[in-house]
Amino acid sequence: MTLIRQMAALWEVPLGLLSYGFSRVVKATLTLISRYYNPTDTKVEADWQVISADFLKSPLKLLWTMSRARWNLHSLIAIAGPFTVQSEITLDVRSLWQSAPTWTAVVYTLKGYKTLTSISSLTVPPDQDTATITLPPGRYLVGLRHYDWRNPVQLPAIAVDGNPALASETRSAPPDFNQFYRGLASRRGLLFSALNFYVYPLLRWMQWLPRSVVKPIFLPVPNPETHFFYGALDRGEQLTIDLPPTLRDTHSLYFSLYSRDCFPMDWYPLVTDNHTTKPLPEQGVYILRVHPKTPAAMAMSKPAIQFSVT
Repeated sequence: MTLIRQMAALWEVPLGLLSYGFSRVVKATLTLISRYYNPTDTKVEADWQVISADFLKSPLKLLWTMSRARWNLHSLIAIAGPFTVQSEITLDVRSLWQSAPTWTAVVYTLKGYKTLTSISSLTVPPDQDTATITLPPGRYLVGLRHYDWRNPVQLPAIAVDGNPALASETRSAPPDFNQFYRGLASRRGLLFSALNFYVYPLLRWMQWLPRSVVKPIFLPVPNPETHFFYGALDRGEQLTIDLPPTLRDTHSLYFSLYSRDCFPMDWYPLVTDNHTTKPLPEQGVYILRVHPKTPAAMAMSKPAIQFSVT
């Protein structure tokens, strides 16, 4: 660590702590607002929402999203719910297989938006029509991630406790659907800078913190089947990634770059065993998602990937 970086820590760490506290206040405030307008959640009917430019047009939805997750820029994401469940929820997985060769359906608690369980193309055979998930009584959301999706996407029908709860829907989803993320940077401002200022120092000096602390803060709702590698880059720095020779045979690798305030900058799959990024035009952070292609690959340990910064 250079002297300049050591000096930067003197002000970035205290401001990062303030930012983290502010982010928790924002998250709690948004939760209270939603409860105020709908104290019991009983008036809200379950529906489908696809993360898109229209979905994020509302400043409140953009703020809600950025206070709860990191952008998965490589998948088409749909959210279903809320559902009041007594014992089980059932998905029509035929629609998921028709929509994408690789998919994940994750169940989140409505309160706190915590990951509870998941099913995926790695755990459900292609010839199976439905998949039932047993749950304790409560209120839940279902989040879908479609990788290499086909146009149009068929969002699955969902039943709760044996009763139809949400009908299937077909949505147009061309291959460039996620290009709307590139326009989000025009909405950057002081609010989002304050909201996510803590992220850069968290990752820049994460070697001084337990991994059990860093990961849930930086990745509050990660895909349970994906391995994650992440870090911070200074302006002008380049990241070199060296992969084990056979890793791309067993896993799909998705690289994402974000600005310091966590707006999308660039994203692409890794198609070579050695990759060096362009010099970063500003301070930012990155995520490398390593997703298994087969059930056998899912059982493999976290791969040994080499990262170097110049």
